[in-house]
Order: sequence, then structure tokens, then C-alpha cells
Amino acid sequence: MKIAPSSVLLLALSLAGGNAPAADAFSTAARSSAFHRRTASASGTSSLRMSEGEAPPSQSLFLTPSTALSAIEAAGGTPLYAYSLPQLAKAADECLSFPNAYGLTVRYAMKACPNGAILKYFNGRGIHIDASSGYEVRRALSNGIPPSNISLSTQELPSDFAELVDLGVKLNACSLSQLEKFGKHYAGTGQAVGIRVNPGVGSGGFSASTTGFSKTNVGGPSSSFGIWHEYVTDGTVPDMVEKYGLTVERIHTHI
Repeated sequence: MKIAPSSVLLLALSLAGGNAPAADAFSTAARSSAFHRRTASASGTSSLRMSEGEAPPSQSLFLTPSTALSAIEAAGGTPLYAYSLPQLAKAADECLSFPNAYGLTVRYAMKACPNGAILKYFNGRGIHIDASSGYEVRRALSNGIPPSNISLSTQELPSDFAELVDLGVKLNACSLSQLEKFGKHYAGTGQAVGIRVNPGVGSGGFSASTTGFSKTNVGGPSSSFGIWHEYVTDGTVPDMVEKYGLTVERIHTHI
């Protein structure tokens, strides 16, 4: 029976056993149903469960055409999205073990993959959410993420930003206009807000050539992200915060 509109496999893959033939390994998984499967609704909500069967098999990280067909057959049709649960767990473990002297809150940038099952998994590990739009916030909320665990940093302030903030979502003002709009709405209330600052330098996301040209640069003169740092030091931001009686609780920055 086809699962509509989409299904997701969080495969219990073991990279340690990558020498085993991938097709044989996944055939074992398909027959035994030893994998996580969830069905997704149009709203993005999901339920995740572990099916009855044998222990999760070993398999290489990538699906071959043969194993992909087996996955589709096991899930009941397409669309189908498969993710490695051990890889997600490894990433979570690494981030949660970062050295920290004054506390640590790990956030998952959900724009990387807003799949509901993944959001729920990270939430269960105590990882909070970094959202980049009001739509992402709503999707996180629909998957059971507590509002207080969601941080919103967006280029375009959503029209319902006050409703989200009143629910407990933490908003970072990413421009002077956003801070002004936020301040006018919460004038005199002492409402907490975060400030995203462009520090004036940026290393970019990755290089497209040996010259170091970056396709992704979220800091520096060529980046539009965040309030330019000189607006902090020249008093523009502090004056606006004082004018509207806001409380700056967070500094958000990328390089």
C-alpha cells in the first residue's frame, strides 16, 4: 500500500560494517523491517516508530540503485526520503560534547533539513532549533518543539512575529528596521530581544575554487546578514534599545 504523501526512513545504519554488500544488507533490512519509518502529513507533522524485526543490519552510507528500490518497496512507494540515524546521533553527540565553561545550548539549523522526524529526534536529544523564517517556526511548533526552544533569525520579519514571540519564541533582530518594528510593538515592556551583528569579517561557507572564492558568506562587507557592527559601537543600536525599553538578552553572529 502506498504511503501518501511521503514517507521517511531513518535507517539504523552501521558504518562499521560497510564492507558488507549494500544490496544484501538492505534486503535484510527490508525483509525484517528493522528500520524506523514514519508517515508525513501535508502539515509536516510526523510519527516515528521502530518496526518489529531483527537487529539493524550493517550497511554502507550510500544507497545503490538496488537498495533504493528495496527501500521504496519496503516503504510502500514514493516520495521517499532516507536518512542515517547513526549519522544524526553522531552529529548530536559531537555538538553536545563541545567544551563549555558557562553552559551550552546546541541549536539545529532546520533549514538544512526540516523533516519532522529529524526535528523530533534532535528535540528528544535536548537540541534546540534555529529557524530562519516564520514558516520554519510554524513547522517546528507543529512537530512538538517547545516555543522557548526556538530561535528565529530571519531576513524578513514575519507579519505574525509578535504572536510567535508571545508564544515564547526567541527573536533576533537582524536589521535596524527589524529592531525598530520590534521596539514599536513592545515599547516600554522590557521585552527580551536578540541582536544579530555583522562583525565586519567573514570566512564564508565553502570555497568554489582554489582561490578561496566563497559562495556562502554570512559576515563581512559583502554580506547582508545582521546589523553592521559600527551601528553598535556608535550608539545607534543602544539608543534604539533604550528608546523602546527593550532588554537585549542575546548576541547572534556568524563569520
